[in-house]
Amino acid sequence: MDEKGRIVIPEEERKALGLEPGMTLQLERKGKELIIRKVISFEEFSSKLKGCITKKGSKEEIKPLELKTIWEKNV
Repeated sequence: MDEKGRIVIPEEERKALGLEPGMTLQLERKGKELIIRKVISFEEFSSKLKGCITKKGSKEEIKPLELKTIWEKNV
């Protein structure tokens, strides 16, 4: 960590995680650990899930916004 509090993520780790300059990262403190996560946009999240989730007992797909609503009610 430098004198301004900035940290450097090694290139090998950035590549492995698909991190690029300018990306938004989320920091979470758990006890004495700092967890860094890549922030995923809703568009990226929903595009990766499209077609993966169906309603129970049905082959009908759940729309991404419907899934978001279900997620928010249960978090």
